[in-house]
Amino acid sequence: MVNTRKLCLAFIVLIYLLPGSSHAQTILIDSLRGALNAADLTTGNRIMTMGRLARALHYKDIHEAIRIERQALVLSRREKDGQYGAFTYGTLTYLYIQANDVAAAKRSIDSALWFAERTSRKDIQGFVWYRKGWLEYVNDESDKSMQSLLYALKLLEGGEAYSWESGVCYYIAGLYFQWKDEKKYDKYVRQGLRAALLGGDPDDICRSYQAMGSNFMSRYRKDTAQHVLLDSVLHYNSLALAVAEKEKGRLIFRNTAAVVALNNGNLYFEYFPPAYRDSAERYINIALQLARELRYPDVIANCYGILSEYEIREGRYDAAEKILLTALAELETDSSSGNITRARMFRGLSNVAERAGDPVKALRYYKDYVRHYEAFFDAEKMAISKKLEAQYQSEKQEQALLALQERAAFNRKLNFIYGYLIIAALVALVFIFRAYHFRLKAARRQQELLAREKDDAHWQSQLQAAEAKRLEMEKQEALLQANLREEEAARLQAEQLLLQERQERLQKELLAGTLQVEEKNELLQALQKKITEHARQYPPLRQMDRIITENRRQDDDFESLKADFAGIHPEFFTRLQEKSGNTLTRLDLKYCSYILMGLSTKEIAGRLAVEPKSIRMARYRLKQKLGLQKDDNLDQFIGGLV
Repeated sequence: MVNTRKLCLAFIVLIYLLPGSSHAQTILIDSLRGALNAADLTTGNRIMTMGRLARALHYKDIHEAIRIERQALVLSRREKDGQYGAFTYGTLTYLYIQANDVAAAKRSIDSALWFAERTSRKDIQGFVWYRKGWLEYVNDESDKSMQSLLYALKLLEGGEAYSWESGVCYYIAGLYFQWKDEKKYDKYVRQGLRAALLGGDPDDICRSYQAMGSNFMSRYRKDTAQHVLLDSVLHYNSLALAVAEKEKGRLIFRNTAAVVALNNGNLYFEYFPPAYRDSAERYINIALQLARELRYPDVIANCYGILSEYEIREGRYDAAEKILLTALAELETDSSSGNITRARMFRGLSNVAERAGDPVKALRYYKDYVRHYEAFFDAEKMAISKKLEAQYQSEKQEQALLALQERAAFNRKLNFIYGYLIIAALVALVFIFRAYHFRLKAARRQQELLAREKDDAHWQSQLQAAEAKRLEMEKQEALLQANLREEEAARLQAEQLLLQERQERLQKELLAGTLQVEEKNELLQALQKKITEHARQYPPLRQMDRIITENRRQDDDFESLKADFAGIHPEFFTRLQEKSGNTLTRLDLKYCSYILMGLSTKEIAGRLAVEPKSIRMARYRLKQKLGLQKDDNLDQFIGGLV
């Protein structure tokens, strides 16, 4: 018997490794090729379109798909933004796995991660980590895959890359399905369905509905009393088939619909009465039709396996054997069918023959089973060997890369240490230089201080010598001052004696002049008396009387003026006589007095009752007597004698 139950529970991890619909993909491929021929297509959009074309082509010609994506890789190197390199290498990772080149896929995902660090687009980073988690999923590295997928989901959540978000949730749910964590499995299946509905991609929606059906199926197997769960399985499977039928022109992975139809046929076989066989066969026929179109041998084998189980249940072993042989004949014509599928078919035939009571035939079928299983086992060993070799090379490269990273980190640390040492050396040199500079500066300052102290001592000694010299000079000056004071006292005493002698002489002269004046006045008084007595008889005598009276008046005025000047300027007349050599008459002294008083020529003439011309002549005679030149000012000279 073919293990259909195993397929029903395990399909969730196979869905992206299966081929798609030729017709639908031809439409998509033609559309993408047409888009690439557009003249106004930018380089970035061309790279993205080539990636989608390569992914659509991989079922038909994997080598052509890889060639196209390598061309996109050349274009991506011209772009500064790392998003194009990240997307291209991420797509190549998927293509290399389809070509069974695990080592190349691991190299591509490493490059994709490198480029992902050089773009700010979160959706592209999420896509790269999605591909990394998917690659680890394929290589049975569940823990690493879960970490990568959760990080991818963190980057994609909140964005609009709903298709990638749905795929990430699908594989996270698959891991929790393997780990039998129903709550987490249910959470991520539902989140994946929401993202798929938002994105609107029919492949994502069909796959998410199939995952929801699988979710309710696993819960129903644990509690078969909950028939509502079985109804939910059929509901979501029907939704998946409806989307596949409606969107078959856009659907790439129609194998999802084949698996869903097979699951429904198996549900009717396991959990419904034989009366529902027509419903089971209807879904089995849908699955067979799709599987034959898609060249999907596992689904074909399971479809025939369910039909044979119906015959075995009713005891028609010959009919069951015939069905399984028909399946084997159909699988033989399909080169894509593997030894494991044929081995299971022979195992089913062996069981049917054993139940039919034909041990010879059962043994023959069992030997065919062992032969195909050994061939499968050998192929698996080879595949595992290649996989281990690829893992070894990958781990070797990772270790080499890790060693290089550690060495680079060590070199960076060394560079930091060398840098710190150089900086420390430079700082030390700076401190040494500054210390030397300060020391040199201090030495210079000390020399300057010593020189200054020496100069101060020298100047101090000079000052002391100068001070001693100054004191000596002050002493001499004091002596000179004392001598000068003595000489001044002697001079003053001499002048005083001279003045006293001059005063005495002048007093004598004044006394003699006074006596002469008195005698002249007495004579003039006597003469005037006589003239007065005879004036009436002789008229000329009256004129003489007037002359004598005027002369006496002038003498009185002069004597008064002289007395005033003698009181105010006692040396004036003395100096005049000295300058003139005692040649000045009383009338000359009178003129000088009037000039000192600031009287003009006309005023002096009026006072003396003479003509101004006589006064000018008198001024000329005074200049000659005083020894003045023609141009000298007489008024200034007389004023300077006071």
